Amino acid sequence: MIIKNDKGTYFLERNYRDAWQEQAFIDKYIEECYDKYPYLVGDIASGILRLKGFNSDPKGPDFVGNVDDYLETSCAIGCAYYLLKRIKPEEIDKYQNKETITTSDIHITPLQKVSFDKEQLVLESNPKKKANIVLNIERVNSIPKPIVSADILEFIKEDKQASSKENSFRRNEIKEEKKEENVTTYVSGSADFDPSKKKDFGKNNFNRNKNINNNNNNNNKNQNNQNNNRNQNNNNNKQNQNNQNNKNKFNKNNNNNKNQNNK
Repeated sequence: MIIKNDKGTYFLERNYRDAWQEQAFIDKYIEECYDKYPYLVGDIASGILRLKGFNSDPKGPDFVGNVDDYLETSCAIGCAYYLLKRIKPEEIDKYQNKETITTSDIHITPLQKVSFDKEQLVLESNPKKKANIVLNIERVNSIPKPIVSADILEFIKEDKQASSKENSFRRNEIKEEKKEENVTTYVSGSADFDPSKKKDFGKNNFNRNKNINNNNNNNNKNQNNQNNNRNQNNNNNKQNQNNQNNKNKFNKNNNNNKNQNNK
C-alpha cells in the first residue's frame, strides 16, 4: 500500500491490527525529527500514537533490523503498530504490486506441560573429591624479566659504577663540610680564659644572673613595703589630726553655750 501526503511518499510494509491512521500520523509527524529517517514505526497504546525512526545502517543502534526487538522491549505487548518505508516518486511503480503485511511477525511459543513418572526420577550422588589446584605464589607474583642485549647490560653496568663513584664523592664532600662546620674558635683578652671550661662558665653566668635578678626582686619588694608603711602612717596622722580638730570644735561650742546660759 502506497501512501502520499504532505509528509512524503511511503510504502506501508506492516499494518498490524489496522494501526494505520493517516490523520493521526500527520498530526504526530515533526519534520525536524523524522525527515532524516528512511523508516518509521508507529505504535499505539491506550489510544496514543508514538513514532520512532530507523535507518538502514546495520552498525547503528537504530537499524531497521532491530524493529522486532524494539516492539518487544519498548512497546506494550500485542499493541497495534505499523512500519512505513520512505520511497522516491520514481520508485512508486516498483512498490505498486507489493502487499502490506497485516499480521504480526512476533510469535510467542506457548508453554507445554510434560508429564513424567516421579518413581523413575533417580538422584545419583558422586563422592566428594579434594580439589587438585595448586598455586605457586612466587610464580604468580613474579615479574617476567625482559631479554636485554649484552651492549645494554654493559652500558647499565658502567652507569651504575659512575653513579656509585659520584655518590661516594658527594658523601666525602658532605663529611668535609660537616668537619669544617664543627670547628670553633675562641678569642678572649683574659689570660685566665680556658675554652674547655665554656660550659661551666655558661652555668656560672646563668647562676650569677639568677642571683642578681633575685636581689633586684627583693629590693623592689622592700621598697614597696616601705612605701606602703609610709602611706599608712600618713593616713593615720591625718585621721588623728581630724579627730583632734573635731574635738576642739565640740569643746568650743560647749563653752559658748555655757557662757550664754550664765548671762
